Amino acid sequence: MGLFPSLVVAALSAAASDAFFFSPYTRTAVYRLTLSGSGDNGEVCYNDFGDKDTGCNPDRVENGTGIKSQFRRTLMFATLLVPISQLNINTADAACLPGDIREDCIGVYKLPMDDSSSRYVETPEKLKMYAPDLKWIPPIDYPSNYQNAINQLKEQRQNFDVVQENVAKGDIKQGGLILLDVIPKVTAAGRYIVKSYTTAANNERNKSSDSDEAKTFEMKAYRIEYALNECLGYLGETDVLIGQALRGELGVSAPAQIAILGQLGDARKEFDELLRVVPEKV
Repeated sequence: MGLFPSLVVAALSAAASDAFFFSPYTRTAVYRLTLSGSGDNGEVCYNDFGDKDTGCNPDRVENGTGIKSQFRRTLMFATLLVPISQLNINTADAACLPGDIREDCIGVYKLPMDDSSSRYVETPEKLKMYAPDLKWIPPIDYPSNYQNAINQLKEQRQNFDVVQENVAKGDIKQGGLILLDVIPKVTAAGRYIVKSYTTAANNERNKSSDSDEAKTFEMKAYRIEYALNECLGYLGETDVLIGQALRGELGVSAPAQIAILGQLGDARKEFDELLRVVPEKV
């Protein structure tokens, strides 16, 4: 346990600890915050995509794409992948890979879908080396083109409605299982779309450093990325809430069901906003 910084333990233990999720109605940190480097003193800040409350000097927070930030993320993820059994969490799995559709994965920490972490878990052999206690799941496929990404978002919006239908009729577990499939697919499709606009902006910049079209693409990428992060934040919070309900942490079923339906309503608004800001074509 000495190998784990307290922050890593908090992240891994998040889904199993009510102390981290202050209440079912609190906008939880584990899905909405990204760790980023913040300057040359090594301070760690939290960058909230919603209200920009970084927990430190916002002028010094990097966007997480610099060499220092990537190194910190890689180092932290490698530390995180020390065998999960050392945490001795009994109420829930410590972590799952994205796309692992099991009841044990509802409401627990999901390893991030990014290049810096995927290399540790992309094959069963690598996962066994770094995190033998995790179940290997094939990496989530990204859409092959922009239109497929749009279609995938729309398909997952329909699947999200099925989550609501299941929770409304009292089948919270089934709703949670479907949500486990929705979140990584929304993530993959949304990131592909954002990357499409970023690439388009870079191409225009290569033609002219002061290109108005490049600025337009960049603004669209920013709006889409913001809406995507908000949507994923609410979907993640819903996943956590369903997990707490299944573990009996929200009390009897009726109030838990009401709380989840309320959270689903908020998530639906953010999902619809994401679809609204995404153009049909680049």
